[in-house]
Parts: sequence; C-alpha cells; structure tokens
Amino acid sequence: MHKYQEFLEHTASTQSRSIQPYVIDGLKVWLKKASKRHPWWLYLPLQWFSKLLNLQILAPVPNYGGSDAIHCEAQRIRQLEQIGISVPKVLAESKSGLLIQDIAHDDQKLMQLDHALARESNFSQRKALFETALYALKQIHAKNSYLSEAFARNILVDSQQNISFIDFETDPRSTLDLETCQARDWLCLLFSTAFRFNEQERPEIEQMVKHELKDRQDILFQLGKVGHRFAWLNRIGVEKTGNDGKRMKIFLIFLKNLKPISSV
Repeated sequence: MHKYQEFLEHTASTQSRSIQPYVIDGLKVWLKKASKRHPWWLYLPLQWFSKLLNLQILAPVPNYGGSDAIHCEAQRIRQLEQIGISVPKVLAESKSGLLIQDIAHDDQKLMQLDHALARESNFSQRKALFETALYALKQIHAKNSYLSEAFARNILVDSQQNISFIDFETDPRSTLDLETCQARDWLCLLFSTAFRFNEQERPEIEQMVKHELKDRQDILFQLGKVGHRFAWLNRIGVEKTGNDGKRMKIFLIFLKNLKPISSV
C-alpha cells in the first residue's frame, strides 16, 4: 500500500478533529476526516427562498458531508488541477477521509486573502492584491470552470502574490448552471472583501470590478439583481445589527454601484 494511503487509513479513524496537519517524511500534509452526513431537508427553506425571489444565485449548494463530501473535494481539486489552477495536491483518498499536501510548501508568508487585505494599510498595495485575486478568478472562468466557496478565507496568497484556492466540499454545478456558478463566485468574493476598503477607496474598486466584468454583463446583471432585491436592508438600518450588518451594508452599496437600477 502507498505510504500516504496507508497513513490515511490508519489515522482517519482515530483523528478527533475534522481537519488536522501532520508531517510525513518532512512533508506537511492535512487530513480532512469525513464528517457526519447532513440531512438534505436542511437546505429546503433556502431553496424555496431563492425561488420565491427568482435569485438562483442564492440557491443553497448542499454539502451532504460524509464520504460524498470527501469524494466531491477530491474530484473538484483534480478538475481544477487539470486546467492549471493552483490547488492542494491530493495524496490519498478513502471513504473516511482525504489527505492533501500543504499548499504553502516552504513559503512561511502564505496567508488567506482576507488576512492579507486586513494587514495591508497601503491602499495601492491592497488594491493590487485585490486585482491579483480578480485576475485569478477570471482565469478560472475563462477555462469554463468555477470554484466552490469563493470567499476570501478560501483564497490563499503567498509572498510572491501567487493565488491558490482551497475548500471544495461542495460542487455548485450539481445544482446551478455554469453562468450562475461563476456569478456566485463573484458574489462570494465581493461579499468577503468589499468591507476591506473604506468609503473613499471603494469607488475605485467598484470601477475595477466593472472593468474586469465588462465582457460579462450576465454576471453584472446577476450581481446587480441581488443588490436591488436586498436594498431594503439598508433602508431599515442593517448596520445596527453588528459587524455582520455593517459588512452587509457595504456589500449591498457595492452591488448597487456595479449596475444601474434600471437594468435589474
């Protein structure tokens, strides 16, 4: 038996955490253990809500957990790897877990995009980092592919500003068409990054996003539609509900400015 497969088989059953790092012959790896299966009916309310609003972009993408989630992640990683996207390397797979290589290698400065944006005080540097992430996402879409959960926490940036992607336990394409999957990527990315720019900086970031999407009016339309449908949240003071509410307010204003109201 291959050493990685053997390690996975022997370790997954005793691992208490859902994900844990190890070092095998000097190589840092992560073992993702199959979680308990999630009942399908948990997603029904959100499914009905998205249909009621005619917003497929908000339709839930089920994560059923268990061996299904493990198989999904391994399959999605291999799909993206085949088209040249930087993702973790799958070392071993079984029904009980997934063993992947740590994507950092020897780069100690690798971090989540969210943290990288938060610690960069210089606007020009923050803008350049954000633009790099947008370009990486566009490259994936240009190859007729998509991510799973394109939040800033699942996007990694190294010391050379190379972008990598993690977390593929769900496959949006199982429930959504390709266009909506790609629009959903943009929705996740913008929701998790827009608040990292202040009121004076955001107009320039909005223009950047519109420029990057100038050939994807379909995506701009879907983003604008979300902003229009949920604009009422800002009218009732969603920012008063705490930090999440403040982020939502910024996000909805950002979406509103991406597309004229008359087009949604």
